[in-house]
Amino acid sequence: MAIALEHRPVRHASGVQVSGSLVHLLRTVTGRLASAWRRHRVERELESLPFDLRKDIGFRAWDKTTR
Repeated sequence: MAIALEHRPVRHASGVQVSGSLVHLLRTVTGRLASAWRRHRVERELESLPFDLRKDIGFRAWDKTTR
């Protein structure tokens, strides 16, 4: 484990660090949105399958009660 006793900030050209973090934030947000959309689409496709087929592939029913 390393502990930094002295911190010397690296000088960047003005705005480089801010724009870099903004790009990172935008990529993260768009990645999460795309992932959520894909999950939503897969869930809709699974729910549109007939009950017997969903049962065969192991998709649980909503009305199943657990103890």
